[in-house]
Amino acid sequence: MQSFARSLSLTFKSALHSSALFCLLLPLGLSLGGCAAIERAQMRPTEVHYLANTTERFAPKPTDYDMPIVAQPPRKGRAIGSFKFTTTQGRAFIMKSALYNGRRVGADVIFVRHIQEWSEPYAYDIPAHWETRWQTRHERYLVRIKGPNGTPDSVREEVRPVSVQRMEWVSLQHVSGFHHYASMDAEMYRLQ
Repeated sequence: MQSFARSLSLTFKSALHSSALFCLLLPLGLSLGGCAAIERAQMRPTEVHYLANTTERFAPKPTDYDMPIVAQPPRKGRAIGSFKFTTTQGRAFIMKSALYNGRRVGADVIFVRHIQEWSEPYAYDIPAHWETRWQTRHERYLVRIKGPNGTPDSVREEVRPVSVQRMEWVSLQHVSGFHHYASMDAEMYRLQ
């Protein structure tokens, strides 16, 4: 009987220890899974830039598949689709989106025909105009507190925040800078 109680106690302690470890590792696992979900959500809009060359469907590659990106088309392969994409989010984003789409359609290799980065200047004027601005200020109020059972009323001062709308004249503004672009023209290949 005593050995049964001891084994039950040890089992309970190990279960308690493993559940504590689980509780410590759960937030880490959820945060890593959340990062992958966020990245997929960022890449999903790039799916519309993939154009299939064939009606044949291929099984998608796993997300950890190390897909080669080559500068020459593979000799023993066939093109299954093309990916043409321009973005303002930079070269790293365009490479990630090509890999995401290649894995998604089941490609073995990505052949990059052309990749380019450039900047275009912009300049425009915002005409003079009135703008509505909200401002919070603190106002003092006197509050009367009724006295209990015939005692005199008391007066107390309170400070309350009050939002006030005001109109402000904004003069002519000149805005200028550069838009930065990255563009890719690639083909997805299946090796034979």
